[in-house]
Amino acid sequence: MNTYILSLDTKLHIYLYSGLLERFRYPYRTYKEWGLLTAEKGSFRYTIGEETGEVKVGEAVLCPPNVTLHRATDSPIAFHFIRFHVKATDLHGNQIDFPYHGKLLFRNSSRFLSSLVSMRHSLESNSYHYINHLLNDILYQYIEENTYHKRNEMPKDPSIIEALRYINENASTSISMNFVSSHVGLSQSQFTRKFQKEVGVNPIKYLTTLRIQKAKSLLVETEDSLEDIALQCGYQSAFYLSRVFLRETSINPSEYRKAYRV
Repeated sequence: MNTYILSLDTKLHIYLYSGLLERFRYPYRTYKEWGLLTAEKGSFRYTIGEETGEVKVGEAVLCPPNVTLHRATDSPIAFHFIRFHVKATDLHGNQIDFPYHGKLLFRNSSRFLSSLVSMRHSLESNSYHYINHLLNDILYQYIEENTYHKRNEMPKDPSIIEALRYINENASTSISMNFVSSHVGLSQSQFTRKFQKEVGVNPIKYLTTLRIQKAKSLLVETEDSLEDIALQCGYQSAFYLSRVFLRETSINPSEYRKAYRV
């Protein structure tokens, strides 16, 4: 059974960046928080429970709380290590355990590596709120990767494949689900039922998640007004964006920008 995560709430505990070292100071440790370890230069071997592997640049390993992380390297390594708490919420608003651990692979490794560089620069300026934002983004990146792999393992309804393509390409417009259902040759009830079955979330919720993720990026990365951001995300006004943003994230856009801006 797939676990569909609607939102994440991370709280940074410790972030450490180390330049080139010959070896890890501690070959194994157990932490009360989640731990994410990744190499910026070099590679390392790891063991978490029964899982053993090697992590190279552009990859990471995620260790759950109270589980021993073993790590070793045979050559100099520069690495990032993050300890954090995370709360995950499912589609029904229930708090759940974050369901992933072990080696993390990214198709878009350049985006992941860019996040690491931004983290290192933010550490120099003590911008811990932004480091927390970047950590949250990395976890969302992996959720996207995991969802991609699951979708590619399962046969998909052609009408839903086309619907996803259309929604992804037009999420920033005043898109109508009635039009999307007609576009793929289904009644609205058939479309909603099939979309929920194939994707794990209804089409309105899927569209809203895309828009809110874009709004988060624009709030942190640009100086655009809330009115402009609303229009870029497919909402007719800043008032309506604020209402949806607060409902989905439990924080209003202005507070989010203040908290996560560098």
